[in-house]
Amino acid sequence: MTLSRFILLAAVALSAIASCKSPKSDESTAAAPTTAHSDAPPTAGTGKTPPLVNVPVDEIKPPSASRVAFLTTGWWNFNMALHPGDSLIHLNYQHKWLKFKENQVFDVLIKGQVVDTGRWNFDDQSNVIYLSCKDPYINNTWTVMEKGFVMIWIGNTAINTTGTQIRVANLRTPPPAN
Repeated sequence: MTLSRFILLAAVALSAIASCKSPKSDESTAAAPTTAHSDAPPTAGTGKTPPLVNVPVDEIKPPSASRVAFLTTGWWNFNMALHPGDSLIHLNYQHKWLKFKENQVFDVLIKGQVVDTGRWNFDDQSNVIYLSCKDPYINNTWTVMEKGFVMIWIGNTAINTTGTQIRVANLRTPPPAN
């Protein structure tokens, strides 16, 4: 069984488990209320924001020219996320977009507006992307599987042991402003 088939089967299994929860367990994982004064997206699912980790972006050699060209083409949209034990984690990703730049800086966008800026690197040997920013859901290292301009980021690196899986899709047009 290939790794991509295993990940697909794991995603289907997690979706099936999430849909079988009783109403009582769904109430305990409801999103925490937010104040009207906050521009930050609500924390979904378990209500626990992941801690920021030290991502050693400078400790690996710079990415290849082809990797830079691949990542800096268009905008990247988080369009699905799965995590064992948190059926609502996707709510912390689906409204976010990334714009990678050739100087190894990236922007996090929500509704077409930059809300965070960070630094990135890519280890071509291990196929791991390094993202350092203030957003605790993005800041980490991720094993990358790719098929064309769609990537699956998997939280199974030496630094990232969350088990979270994120599907990131590339679009040639900027994110919508609404």
